[in-house]
Amino acid sequence: MNLSQLTAPANLYRILSFDRAAEIITSRQLYFAHPSTWDDPYERVLKHDAAKAIFAQCWCRKAVSDAMWRIYSPHGLGVRIATTRQRLQQCLAAARRTRPFSYATLNVEYLNQEEIESRLEEARSQLRAEFSVEAAIEPLFLKRRAFDHEREARVVIFDEHSLKGDPKNGISIDIDPFKLLTSIWIDPRAPEETVKAYKFYLKEKLGFPGTVEKSRLYAVPDSLSSRMEACGQPDAAP
Repeated sequence: MNLSQLTAPANLYRILSFDRAAEIITSRQLYFAHPSTWDDPYERVLKHDAAKAIFAQCWCRKAVSDAMWRIYSPHGLGVRIATTRQRLQQCLAAARRTRPFSYATLNVEYLNQEEIESRLEEARSQLRAEFSVEAAIEPLFLKRRAFDHEREARVVIFDEHSLKGDPKNGISIDIDPFKLLTSIWIDPRAPEETVKAYKFYLKEKLGFPGTVEKSRLYAVPDSLSSRMEACGQPDAAP
């Protein structure tokens, strides 16, 4: 079963450490975490027998965000990988040929406290009456409005193989990283020597075909600099 939502292509972004970005390319895998490893208790509150088969990955729909750089690249040395919803779905569809799983790719809804509790209760009631994958994964597309700065889209996977055995913290899905990733942007606060090292490793050593550049978030356009210089200096006091 394929639960993926059919939408127009849209860009998606994740900020992560450089070594994790490089690992996606070298391992040719994407890691999906079990919600039990996340901080938000509302994403762990709904419990049922099939919960250990659910895994997810978070992406951001906002291309440029100072807040996201500071949260997910706290030391100024991270990178932002980019893909499109269409590319992500194509890679997951290819992976399902050798490992059957269900998945959904949807935007997160940000709700107030009463709304989210009501939706969680609805999902709980549905699961008590009859189990369905849709009802089991729906809560992972709901978050409180305190998190709306993240502008998330999520991929949620239901992996039937994980129903057997001990619970896992996550699973890895095989993908072609060069078909998935379109660009890798480096933290705007990263030193130039770090930028050069990242670019060399990604382009020359790993052969990444997409764009690798430093984010221009803090760069001042030349045209603006010229206009500011044209203002001149104030006259000296007599």
